[in-house]
Amino acid sequence: MLRTIGDFAPLDTETGVGLVLQDDLQRYLFFLAGPRHFCPPGELFYAGIGGHRKAGEDWLACAHREALEEVGVDVTVLPAEVTWYAHSDGRVERVEIRDQPRPFALCEMIHPPRTPRAGALYRIVIYKARLHDPPRDAAPDEVLGVIALTEAQVIRGIKERPTVSEVLTTGASLLAGEERVNRTLRLYPLGTASALGHILRASEANT
Repeated sequence: MLRTIGDFAPLDTETGVGLVLQDDLQRYLFFLAGPRHFCPPGELFYAGIGGHRKAGEDWLACAHREALEEVGVDVTVLPAEVTWYAHSDGRVERVEIRDQPRPFALCEMIHPPRTPRAGALYRIVIYKARLHDPPRDAAPDEVLGVIALTEAQVIRGIKERPTVSEVLTTGASLLAGEERVNRTLRLYPLGTASALGHILRASEANT
């Protein structure tokens, strides 16, 4: 039974931090994969701002470092009301975790094909957070841009692959990297973004 983050992510496992960020319109913010990441032809993944935890680094330090590296802005980490467990097969359930601030979710991700660790399990601790300032173009090789998606678009993204142009005409906005993003590419979620879509869908079904 899970009681702490350590139960979910032992020291000898690959772990990272993801951030659930929202703008003033309550849209969710994600980074768009830069050229260092693999994406299938004609497609582009979006994921939560965050990344791998370094050896000896605590979870919150990782959150702050990744935000500064990827979008050039620090964050305030916020406690979540409940914690979700997002399984790699899309199932979600609520769990009780003692750690404070309470994480929003614990996410299992399987590295996709044609990536260096294809098929391996990656464990992500997801926190709610708030950006101190608008995102900046901090790491264009890793982060092509930052996109704000509506809740409906986040849920839709786990089943469909709309183009960048389609989401921009139905409520999304590019907050960074606007001049670099090809509007014809089809978007798909990875990691934190996929977990959030499944959690939002489950929450919607229970209301």
